[in-house]
Amino acid sequence: MSTPPSPPAPAFKLPAGPWVGFVAVLLLFTALIAIKGDLGTFLSLGNLRVMLHEGTVPAIVALGMLLVLISGGIDLSVGATVALVTVVTMRVYTAMYTASGPSPVNSLVACAAGVSIGGVCGVANGLLVTKLKLPPFVATLGMFGIARGVAVWLAERTTLAFPLGGSPEWVNTVGRVSLTNPGLWTLVLLAVVTAVLLRLTVFGRHLYAVGSNEATARLCGVNVTRTKMLVYTLAGLLTGWAGVILFAHSNSGNPTLGEQLELDVITAVVIGGASLSGGKGTVVGAMLGVLILILIKNGVSLFNVPVEMQYILIGALLIANVSLNRWRQGKG
Repeated sequence: MSTPPSPPAPAFKLPAGPWVGFVAVLLLFTALIAIKGDLGTFLSLGNLRVMLHEGTVPAIVALGMLLVLISGGIDLSVGATVALVTVVTMRVYTAMYTASGPSPVNSLVACAAGVSIGGVCGVANGLLVTKLKLPPFVATLGMFGIARGVAVWLAERTTLAFPLGGSPEWVNTVGRVSLTNPGLWTLVLLAVVTAVLLRLTVFGRHLYAVGSNEATARLCGVNVTRTKMLVYTLAGLLTGWAGVILFAHSNSGNPTLGEQLELDVITAVVIGGASLSGGKGTVVGAMLGVLILILIKNGVSLFNVPVEMQYILIGALLIANVSLNRWRQGKG
């Protein structure tokens, strides 16, 4: 009996588009803000800290979205999921605080519950895609509605605050704008782990193969169902952790958080070189895409121009980046 052929080796080369976009955006706002006279503010260490702080949550979610897009799927539920995570985390923390008073255990259990809820949403997405054979767009759009609705229901249509004893110290630490912020360093660790997972493991090889050509991957012996289930589960867990970080940043359980997050994250990952048709993408590219979006939002804010310019710039950059990649592929 012949051995099934191995899936083709994935290409890890980052397209030029993300680097061109990053340099173009940086130079654009550097020039505009220099004319305005606030260049020192834009290029300051303090502003860098603010951008890294604001980018932590979308960057963590982007790691999960990267895995999903490489597999040929999409996840539209991430914004609603992070909101649900903040509400569940606060509900669990408050219940334990009321029952036993202040304790580090309260925070550990609450955070575990939040991450677990993210994982449950990911597993549900995976089951809908692999068992019910629903298109990822439909499955995750349905989960978007369910997660947002459950979040509003659990929060009783309000924003949940900490008990009268106040927030625990770790929440204040993670919510602080600082280069030593633990949330930022968990992002660095998760990015490294994700990169290793994609480049150096059998799972990573199978993931690129499934996204490139699912039928061929199946013929090569790849367990497509298991690969997709693992992808959506990992994406859910990463979104769950991002929700816990957002819980600390916002100091609340808020069912309205995360609006437009899914669009921002998908845009960032695609700007970073991933393909909506699957089989392409790198961690460096995804993180660069998030940084480009944060640069645009920060620059628009400092330049004090209408917010619609932010959307126009992001849309134009997305179209230009994808067009450049298509042009390069055509020439190749």
